[in-house]
Amino acid sequence: MSFSRILLAASTVALLAGTAYAADPTPAAPPAQNDGRGMMRGMFSPEERMMLMSDAFKATAGMTDDQRHDYRHQQRDRIMAMSEADRAKFKADLDNRWAALTPAQQADIKAKVEAFRAARRANGGGYGQ
Repeated sequence: MSFSRILLAASTVALLAGTAYAADPTPAAPPAQNDGRGMMRGMFSPEERMMLMSDAFKATAGMTDDQRHDYRHQQRDRIMAMSEADRAKFKADLDNRWAALTPAQQADIKAKVEAFRAARRANGGGYGQ
């Protein structure tokens, strides 16, 4: 191979490497905007979510829609502010409480949660609509 071909190949490689290095990286896709809906779906297992909902049903019984709304936001903010270790303890507590329930109690909670979800679907997905 002649010197000119080696020089041409080396300069081509250098030019391509420089162009690839200088090129702007493709911008990352913006995070999905879901208005907070389902934000805890990936954080908690279905059983843990059912225990959270069961606790919320008990805590918000007799509250107005605005009070329930405030309660949900306070709970969400509290959970999101937890450290990973605190959240792990919280999840373990939910798991232990779920496991301590009898199958009949678990079925009752599942039925209540499903009825709540069905009512929300029928109501267009909103709480106060």
